[in-house]
Amino acid sequence: MRAPGKLPPLAALRTFEAAARHLNFTRAAAELHVTHSAISHQIRSLEAQLGFDLFLRGGGRLRLTPAGTALLTVANEALCQLADTLAGLRRASCSDRLCVSVLPSFGSRWLGPRIGRFIEAHPGCEIAVQSTALRADLLHDGVDVAVRWGFGHYPGLNAEHLLDEVLFPVAAPALLTARGSPTTPEAIRGWPLLRSRGEDWLPWFRAAGLDWPEPDGGIVFDDSALAIQAAIDGHGVLLARASLAHDALRMGQLRRLFDTAVALRYHGGQDVDAALGLDSAGQARRWCYWIVTPGHRPLSPLARAFIDWLRSEVGAMSHPL
Repeated sequence: MRAPGKLPPLAALRTFEAAARHLNFTRAAAELHVTHSAISHQIRSLEAQLGFDLFLRGGGRLRLTPAGTALLTVANEALCQLADTLAGLRRASCSDRLCVSVLPSFGSRWLGPRIGRFIEAHPGCEIAVQSTALRADLLHDGVDVAVRWGFGHYPGLNAEHLLDEVLFPVAAPALLTARGSPTTPEAIRGWPLLRSRGEDWLPWFRAAGLDWPEPDGGIVFDDSALAIQAAIDGHGVLLARASLAHDALRMGQLRRLFDTAVALRYHGGQDVDAALGLDSAGQARRWCYWIVTPGHRPLSPLARAFIDWLRSEVGAMSHPL
């Protein structure tokens, strides 16, 4: 093992790597939580220390010099390797800690009511749950297991299918009492129809034999959990994901209206690349929940136990999906 030669400060290299990767000092400053002027000052100091320019400035855009390009490749690889090693050491020193990333809707309507059972089975462990609509970077953010909603295409990661999903109409008992329980799909004509963005009513209308257009007006939710709560509160009929409505149906907070159910599939109006949403035959893929784990490191025993527990909880769901 040879001793490294004289190196610039690690902070300066990290600043350069972020600025070079973004080719934008403002975005680098936001990533590192410093000011634009701090980035600029550190880059100039680094260039002075090295004795050559790393960036070409002018013309309203930032570009790398050949030396900057070469340094970016090495700096990015070295910093990522250092971060991964430190994350692995932290996990090894705390084998009873697990970091899980989920979407807010899945976290609040499905995982939250159940996770206590996992804690009971693994006393002493610590579960850090990241509930965010932003996709976690499993390669660098220290996340051990993520539950994602998509088509299973996650480059550099391991993806295991967890749960298929179907949609069907649900409504609160109070709303059904006030309006009368509909006995056929046609009977909900004129009812307030709640919508979650990207989960259109039109496929269900067609499956139910209704020649109706997609509803407009009313309430449209970005968060499926909020849509379910609005249905529980009696604000309308919701085309709900079965998994997220499962507990509310079991507890009598919601009632399923009809047997007709549809899978949620890709369509052009969704904010998804068509190359991912269509299979090799050009058919629309089905949206599913996936268990996603980092592809570059083995799972800890606790992470594997958590994945096994997720599967057992899905298998124990009484409502057919």
